[in-house]
Amino acid sequence: MKKIVFVICLLLMSVVATYAQVVTEPEPQGSEFVIDLGTFTGIVAVVSFLVTQITKLISYVNEHRWAKIVISLFVGAGICSACWATGLTPFLSGLALWQVLIYGVGAGLSGCGLYDIVKPILNAIFGNRVIYMNK
Repeated sequence: MKKIVFVICLLLMSVVATYAQVVTEPEPQGSEFVIDLGTFTGIVAVVSFLVTQITKLISYVNEHRWAKIVISLFVGAGICSACWATGLTPFLSGLALWQVLIYGVGAGLSGCGLYDIVKPILNAIFGNRVIYMNK
């Protein structure tokens, strides 16, 4: 009973804290779609968008999962290196090229989903002996 009362008190406190915040909303200036390439999340969004468009154009990529992963890695590395070369991203500005490529590989892996990469690797290594949590 004490736990239930404690949880209810915490829920009520979170509602009060939410209403106590001051939110300043910017004025809308039309329909704009803005992706902030200055963050890792923005780069991952662009990688995911471009890989999705590439898979729509090329039917071979839809049939082979590894092709999507490889394309995602190259697109991620290309976008990160282009942002680094043009100076669009402040967090990549002081890095060497090999460090930027590592960020690009990470963005590519995040853009195509790490689960899609780990599952075929485990199937290749262990076969059908691997038990997945979603079955």
